[in-house]
Amino acid sequence: MRLKKLSIATAIAVTTTVGNIGLNPGQAAAANFVSEPTHINFDENVGVGDNPLDGGPKLDNLWSDYGLNMDSNKKELWLYDSSCKPGNGVSEDGFENKCTGGDRDLATGKGSYKKNGQDYTYDSEAQGQVLIVQENDGAPDDLAGGATITFDFTDELGVDFHDISLLDFDEPNDPVFKFTFLDGTVEELSFGEDADENDDRVTLLSQTWDGDPLKKDNSLRKYEFDFDKDVTKLELTLPGSGAVTNLNYTRKRRVPEPSSMLGLLVGAFGVVSVVKRGSGIRA
Repeated sequence: MRLKKLSIATAIAVTTTVGNIGLNPGQAAAANFVSEPTHINFDENVGVGDNPLDGGPKLDNLWSDYGLNMDSNKKELWLYDSSCKPGNGVSEDGFENKCTGGDRDLATGKGSYKKNGQDYTYDSEAQGQVLIVQENDGAPDDLAGGATITFDFTDELGVDFHDISLLDFDEPNDPVFKFTFLDGTVEELSFGEDADENDDRVTLLSQTWDGDPLKKDNSLRKYEFDFDKDVTKLELTLPGSGAVTNLNYTRKRRVPEPSSMLGLLVGAFGVVSVVKRGSGIRA
Protein backbone atom coordinates (compact mmCIF):
# COMPACT_ATOMS: atom_id res chain seq x y z
CA MET A 1 0.00 0.00 0.00
CA ARG A 2 1.25 3.49 -0.78
CA LEU A 3 -0.03 7.00 -0.14
CA LYS A 4 -0.35 9.36 -3.08
CA LYS A 5 -0.81 13.11 -2.55
CA LEU A 6 -3.34 14.71 -4.88
CA SER A 7 -3.61 18.40 -5.69
CA ILE A 8 -6.73 20.24 -4.53
CA ALA A 9 -7.86 20.69 -8.14
CA THR A 10 -7.45 16.96 -8.86
CA ALA A 11 -9.24 16.00 -5.66
CA ILE A 12 -12.17 18.28 -6.49
CA ALA A 13 -12.35 16.67 -9.93
CA VAL A 14 -12.44 13.20 -8.35
CA THR A 15 -15.13 14.32 -5.91
CA THR A 16 -17.21 15.71 -8.75
CA THR A 17 -16.90 12.44 -10.66
CA VAL A 18 -18.24 10.35 -7.81
CA GLY A 19 -20.56 13.00 -6.40
CA ASN A 20 -24.33 13.25 -6.58
CA ILE A 21 -24.84 16.37 -8.68
CA GLY A 22 -28.13 16.10 -10.58
CA LEU A 23 -29.08 12.74 -8.99
CA ASN A 24 -32.07 11.92 -6.82
CA PRO A 25 -31.32 10.74 -3.23
CA GLY A 26 -31.41 7.04 -4.15
CA GLN A 27 -29.05 7.52 -7.08
CA ALA A 28 -26.77 9.72 -5.00
CA ALA A 29 -26.35 7.02 -2.36
CA ALA A 30 -25.17 4.58 -5.01
CA ALA A 31 -22.88 7.12 -6.71
CA ASN A 32 -20.78 8.17 -3.70
CA PHE A 33 -18.00 5.64 -4.05
CA VAL A 34 -14.61 5.19 -5.63
CA SER A 35 -13.58 2.07 -7.55
CA GLU A 36 -10.44 0.17 -6.52
CA PRO A 37 -9.24 -2.63 -8.86
CA THR A 38 -7.83 -5.43 -6.70
CA HIS A 39 -5.66 -8.38 -7.72
CA ILE A 40 -5.00 -11.28 -5.33
CA ASN A 41 -2.32 -13.78 -6.37
CA PHE A 42 -1.35 -15.10 -2.90
CA ASP A 43 2.21 -13.80 -3.27
CA GLU A 44 1.34 -10.48 -1.63
CA ASN A 45 3.14 -9.49 1.55
CA VAL A 46 0.15 -9.37 3.87
CA GLY A 47 2.06 -8.76 7.08
CA VAL A 48 2.12 -12.16 8.77
CA GLY A 49 5.56 -13.74 8.87
CA ASP A 50 6.83 -14.43 5.38
CA ASN A 51 3.40 -15.34 4.00
CA PRO A 52 4.03 -18.91 5.26
CA LEU A 53 3.28 -22.12 3.42
CA ASP A 54 1.61 -23.55 6.51
CA GLY A 55 -0.34 -22.29 9.48
CA GLY A 56 -3.91 -23.09 8.49
CA PRO A 57 -6.59 -20.95 10.12
CA LYS A 58 -4.55 -17.75 10.19
CA LEU A 59 -4.71 -17.69 6.39
CA ASP A 60 -8.49 -17.19 6.54
CA ASN A 61 -8.26 -13.47 7.38
CA LEU A 62 -4.82 -12.79 5.97
CA TRP A 63 -6.19 -10.72 3.05
CA SER A 64 -8.68 -8.71 5.12
CA ASP A 65 -6.99 -5.46 4.04
CA TYR A 66 -8.09 -6.37 0.51
CA GLY A 67 -11.73 -6.68 1.61
CA LEU A 68 -11.51 -10.48 1.51
CA ASN A 69 -11.97 -13.24 4.10
CA MET A 70 -11.73 -16.94 3.22
CA ASP A 71 -12.83 -20.24 4.71
CA SER A 72 -13.21 -23.91 3.83
CA ASN A 73 -15.90 -26.41 4.78
CA LYS A 74 -13.23 -29.12 5.11
CA LYS A 75 -9.73 -28.93 6.58
CA GLU A 76 -7.67 -25.73 6.57
CA LEU A 77 -6.68 -23.31 3.85
CA TRP A 78 -2.95 -23.36 3.18
CA LEU A 79 -0.59 -21.95 0.58
CA TYR A 80 1.28 -24.19 -1.86
CA ASP A 81 4.41 -23.18 -3.75
CA SER A 82 3.59 -24.17 -7.34
CA SER A 83 6.95 -22.91 -8.63
CA CYS A 84 8.48 -26.27 -7.76
CA LYS A 85 10.42 -29.13 -9.30
CA PRO A 86 8.62 -32.48 -9.80
CA GLY A 87 10.10 -35.22 -7.64
CA ASN A 88 11.36 -37.36 -10.50
CA GLY A 89 11.39 -34.68 -13.16
CA VAL A 90 12.93 -31.42 -14.25
CA SER A 91 12.09 -27.73 -14.14
CA GLU A 92 13.13 -25.69 -17.13
CA ASP A 93 12.71 -22.57 -14.97
CA GLY A 94 15.47 -23.74 -12.64
CA PHE A 95 13.20 -24.32 -9.62
CA GLU A 96 15.11 -26.42 -7.10
CA ASN A 97 12.54 -26.85 -4.33
CA LYS A 98 10.72 -30.16 -4.66
CA CYS A 99 6.94 -30.16 -5.04
CA THR A 100 5.59 -31.16 -1.62
CA GLY A 101 2.99 -33.79 -0.80
CA GLY A 102 3.68 -35.63 -4.05
CA ASP A 103 1.70 -32.93 -5.85
CA ARG A 104 3.61 -32.80 -9.12
CA ASP A 105 0.29 -31.95 -10.79
CA LEU A 106 0.33 -28.55 -9.02
CA ALA A 107 3.66 -27.54 -10.56
CA THR A 108 3.60 -24.51 -12.87
CA GLY A 109 6.17 -22.98 -15.21
CA LYS A 110 7.79 -25.36 -17.67
CA GLY A 111 8.75 -28.86 -16.59
CA SER A 112 8.35 -32.58 -17.09
CA TYR A 113 8.01 -35.76 -15.03
CA LYS A 114 7.07 -39.41 -15.36
CA LYS A 115 3.88 -40.79 -13.81
CA ASN A 116 2.70 -44.39 -14.07
CA GLY A 117 5.19 -44.96 -16.86
CA GLN A 118 3.93 -42.00 -18.87
CA ASP A 119 5.80 -38.79 -19.60
CA TYR A 120 4.07 -35.55 -18.64
CA THR A 121 5.17 -32.13 -19.88
CA TYR A 122 3.63 -28.81 -18.92
CA ASP A 123 4.19 -25.23 -20.01
CA SER A 124 2.43 -22.31 -18.32
CA GLU A 125 3.42 -19.10 -16.60
CA ALA A 126 4.80 -19.84 -13.12
CA GLN A 127 2.12 -19.01 -10.53
CA GLY A 128 4.14 -18.92 -7.30
CA GLN A 129 2.02 -19.46 -4.20
CA VAL A 130 -1.51 -20.77 -4.74
CA LEU A 131 -4.40 -21.44 -2.38
CA ILE A 132 -5.30 -25.05 -1.50
CA VAL A 133 -7.44 -26.97 0.96
CA GLN A 134 -4.82 -28.82 3.00
CA GLU A 135 -5.13 -32.61 3.06
CA ASN A 136 -3.34 -33.47 6.29
CA ASP A 137 -0.94 -32.21 8.97
CA GLY A 138 2.21 -32.77 6.93
CA ALA A 139 3.74 -30.76 4.10
CA PRO A 140 1.39 -28.66 1.93
CA ASP A 141 -0.73 -31.09 -0.08
CA ASP A 142 -4.14 -30.35 -1.66
CA LEU A 143 -7.20 -32.29 -0.52
CA ALA A 144 -7.97 -34.98 -3.10
CA GLY A 145 -11.50 -35.45 -1.74
CA GLY A 146 -12.71 -32.02 -2.77
CA ALA A 147 -14.16 -29.17 -0.70
CA THR A 148 -15.83 -25.78 -0.90
CA ILE A 149 -13.79 -22.60 -0.46
CA THR A 150 -15.78 -19.51 0.52
CA PHE A 151 -14.59 -16.03 -0.44
CA ASP A 152 -16.41 -13.35 1.59
CA PHE A 153 -16.12 -9.81 0.21
CA THR A 154 -16.47 -7.62 3.28
CA ASP A 155 -17.01 -4.15 1.79
CA GLU A 156 -20.44 -2.66 2.45
CA LEU A 157 -21.12 -2.20 -1.26
CA GLY A 158 -19.79 -5.59 -2.36
CA VAL A 159 -17.44 -5.95 -5.35
CA ASP A 160 -17.57 -6.09 -9.11
CA PHE A 161 -16.17 -9.59 -9.63
CA HIS A 162 -14.12 -10.14 -12.79
CA ASP A 163 -12.29 -13.47 -12.91
CA ILE A 164 -10.62 -16.32 -11.05
CA SER A 165 -7.85 -18.68 -12.24
CA LEU A 166 -7.67 -22.33 -11.22
CA LEU A 167 -4.92 -24.95 -11.38
CA ASP A 168 -5.08 -28.72 -11.94
CA PHE A 169 -8.70 -29.28 -12.95
CA ASP A 170 -9.13 -32.13 -15.41
CA GLU A 171 -12.08 -30.55 -17.20
CA PRO A 172 -13.45 -26.98 -17.40
CA ASN A 173 -16.81 -28.17 -16.02
CA ASP A 174 -15.27 -29.52 -12.79
CA PRO A 175 -15.54 -26.42 -10.55
CA VAL A 176 -18.95 -25.08 -9.46
CA PHE A 177 -19.31 -21.35 -8.73
CA LYS A 178 -22.05 -20.06 -6.42
CA PHE A 179 -22.33 -16.27 -6.18
CA THR A 180 -24.31 -14.30 -3.60
CA PHE A 181 -25.15 -10.74 -4.62
CA LEU A 182 -25.64 -7.55 -2.66
CA ASP A 183 -29.42 -7.75 -3.14
CA GLY A 184 -29.49 -11.21 -1.50
CA THR A 185 -30.05 -13.22 -4.69
CA VAL A 186 -27.90 -16.26 -5.52
CA GLU A 187 -26.65 -17.69 -8.83
CA GLU A 188 -24.88 -21.03 -9.31
CA LEU A 189 -22.78 -21.55 -12.42
CA SER A 190 -20.76 -24.31 -14.05
CA PHE A 191 -19.36 -24.68 -17.55
CA GLY A 192 -19.57 -27.33 -20.26
CA GLU A 193 -17.03 -30.04 -21.00
CA ASP A 194 -16.08 -28.26 -24.22
CA ALA A 195 -15.84 -24.80 -22.65
CA ASP A 196 -12.12 -24.64 -23.45
CA GLU A 197 -13.02 -24.56 -27.14
CA ASN A 198 -16.33 -22.71 -27.42
CA ASP A 199 -16.98 -20.60 -24.32
CA ASP A 200 -15.24 -17.22 -24.31
CA ARG A 201 -15.63 -17.01 -20.52
CA VAL A 202 -13.12 -19.86 -20.08
CA THR A 203 -9.51 -19.51 -21.23
CA LEU A 204 -7.04 -22.42 -21.19
CA LEU A 205 -3.63 -21.00 -20.25
CA SER A 206 -1.52 -24.19 -20.30
CA GLN A 207 0.03 -26.38 -22.96
CA THR A 208 2.44 -29.25 -23.38
CA TRP A 209 6.02 -28.73 -24.49
CA ASP A 210 4.83 -29.53 -28.02
CA GLY A 211 2.27 -26.73 -27.87
CA ASP A 212 -0.78 -28.99 -27.57
CA PRO A 213 -3.58 -27.93 -25.15
CA LEU A 214 -2.91 -29.18 -21.61
CA LYS A 215 -6.24 -29.88 -19.91
CA LYS A 216 -5.67 -32.28 -17.01
CA ASP A 217 -2.72 -32.47 -14.58
CA ASN A 218 -0.91 -29.11 -14.29
CA SER A 219 -3.63 -27.40 -16.35
CA LEU A 220 -4.34 -23.72 -15.77
CA ARG A 221 -7.59 -21.91 -16.66
CA LYS A 222 -9.11 -18.47 -16.20
CA TYR A 223 -12.87 -18.13 -15.65
CA GLU A 224 -14.35 -14.71 -16.40
CA PHE A 225 -17.68 -13.27 -15.23
CA ASP A 226 -19.71 -10.19 -16.14
CA PHE A 227 -22.53 -9.56 -13.66
CA ASP A 228 -24.77 -6.50 -13.54
CA LYS A 229 -24.94 -6.86 -9.74
CA ASP A 230 -22.30 -6.57 -7.03
CA VAL A 231 -21.01 -9.73 -5.35
CA THR A 232 -20.72 -10.29 -1.61
CA LYS A 233 -19.71 -13.97 -1.59
CA LEU A 234 -18.27 -16.65 -3.88
CA GLU A 235 -18.48 -20.32 -2.92
CA LEU A 236 -16.15 -22.39 -5.10
CA THR A 237 -16.73 -26.15 -4.97
CA LEU A 238 -13.77 -28.32 -5.97
CA PRO A 239 -14.59 -31.90 -7.02
CA GLY A 240 -11.15 -33.15 -6.01
CA SER A 241 -7.63 -31.78 -6.01
CA GLY A 242 -6.99 -28.29 -7.33
CA ALA A 243 -5.83 -24.81 -6.39
CA VAL A 244 -6.77 -21.14 -6.81
CA THR A 245 -3.99 -19.08 -8.40
CA ASN A 246 -5.54 -15.58 -8.44
CA LEU A 247 -8.69 -13.46 -8.26
CA ASN A 248 -9.55 -10.09 -9.80
CA TYR A 249 -12.34 -7.82 -8.61
CA THR A 250 -13.10 -4.14 -8.13
CA ARG A 251 -13.90 -2.83 -4.66
CA LYS A 252 -16.37 0.03 -4.22
CA ARG A 253 -15.45 2.31 -1.33
CA ARG A 254 -17.78 5.00 0.02
CA VAL A 255 -16.54 8.60 0.05
CA PRO A 256 -17.94 11.65 1.91
CA GLU A 257 -20.63 13.82 0.32
CA PRO A 258 -19.11 16.43 -2.05
CA SER A 259 -19.90 19.31 0.30
CA SER A 260 -18.17 17.69 3.28
CA MET A 261 -15.26 16.53 1.12
CA LEU A 262 -14.73 20.11 -0.10
CA GLY A 263 -14.69 21.29 3.51
CA LEU A 264 -12.00 18.74 4.31
CA LEU A 265 -9.95 19.89 1.34
CA VAL A 266 -10.17 23.57 2.33
CA GLY A 267 -9.21 22.74 5.91
CA ALA A 268 -6.35 20.43 5.07
CA PHE A 269 -5.13 22.09 1.79
CA GLY A 270 -5.02 18.73 0.08
CA VAL A 271 -6.18 15.16 0.20
CA VAL A 272 -4.45 11.82 0.42
CA SER A 273 -5.80 8.85 -1.47
CA VAL A 274 -4.92 5.25 -0.70
CA VAL A 275 -3.82 3.07 -3.57
CA LYS A 276 -3.58 -0.72 -3.05
CA ARG A 277 -0.59 -2.30 -4.66
CA GLY A 278 -0.51 -6.01 -5.54
CA SER A 279 1.63 -7.97 -7.91
CA GLY A 280 1.03 -7.63 -11.63
CA ILE A 281 -1.59 -9.81 -13.23
CA ARG A 282 -0.06 -12.97 -14.60
CA ALA A 283 -2.71 -14.14 -16.92
